[in-house]
Order: sequence, then structure tokens, then C-alpha cells
Amino acid sequence: MHEPGALSYVVLEVPDPQASAVMVIRQAHADLFRAALPVEITLTDSFDPAQDPHEAFAALDFVGTVMRPIQTSFVGAHRFPDSDTFVMRLAAEDRFNALRQRILDAGLKFEPPPGYEFTPHCTLRTRSPVSQEEAAALLRTEIPGPITLDTLSIYTLMRATNPAGVECHLRYRTPLVGTS
Repeated sequence: MHEPGALSYVVLEVPDPQASAVMVIRQAHADLFRAALPVEITLTDSFDPAQDPHEAFAALDFVGTVMRPIQTSFVGAHRFPDSDTFVMRLAAEDRFNALRQRILDAGLKFEPPPGYEFTPHCTLRTRSPVSQEEAAALLRTEIPGPITLDTLSIYTLMRATNPAGVECHLRYRTPLVGTS
């Protein structure tokens, strides 16, 4: 599915104005890595390198024909335990879990999961260290919405020599247009 050392994921693209609001936070916190990535909701673990890209694209197209867009909103900022990862949690988590399961059931090959439970979220910051003041400000973050998530994408992350240390490439995009 990708070059050695690269990682590819299925994501839901977050639209504006919420995407711009998240990007402002990433830039204000000098999180160069996160600022180099699109604003999205990651739905899968990384693809198995043996995954045929054309099979993956066809499977996602099928998922897009049966799954409808997700109407949601950010419900509050959250810090993952024992980490400097700050995220926005999402309303309607069951819809994200159903979409993720549909993708996993489509027969795509993914790397083994890293051992933590899937929690739908949009990442605000991962840069360490974080001061108590920065943490408190991040946890007060509010980004109003509603948000309509209607685009599934595959992005590939590759190590790079730029200041962010990563390059992100869009590999495929398909709409959610179904009725489930």
C-alpha cells in the first residue's frame, strides 16, 4: 500500500470552519507535526503494507455507498491519560464506531491495533512538553458546530527532513452518500 516506513490511514475529513479553528490551535501551540497534517478523524489503524491500493479504494467506495454522512459536533476537549495528547471529543460516537466497523468488515488489511480502544477524536496537539497553563487553555477549548463529515480519505504519512518531520499525501477520497 505504501513505501517502506510510510503509514496509511482511513480518515474522515473535518470541514471548515472547524478545520481552520483546529489548525489555528495547532499553529499557536507550535505543533509543527500536527500542523503538517490535515484536520481529520482517524478511523483505522495503519494499512498492512501488503494491501493492494486498488482493492482498498474499491472497498472504501463501497463503504461510501452504504454509509451516510455523520452529523456531529465537538463536545469538549480531552487529554489522553499519561500523555501530552489533547483532542476534541465528538458527539454521536456510535456513528463513528459503526463506520469504523463497516470499514474493518470490508476486508481491508490493517496492521495489528496498538492496544488501546478506538475513541473518535480530532487531535489538537501532541507536542511535548506542555505547561500547566497550556494544558488548562487546551482543556477549555470550545469549537462550535454542527459538523457534517461526508468524505472518507486515505492519507499516507512519510518521514521527511522538513521542520515538521513528516509529509502527508492524499492517496484517495470518496464521499459518504449511503442511507445507513
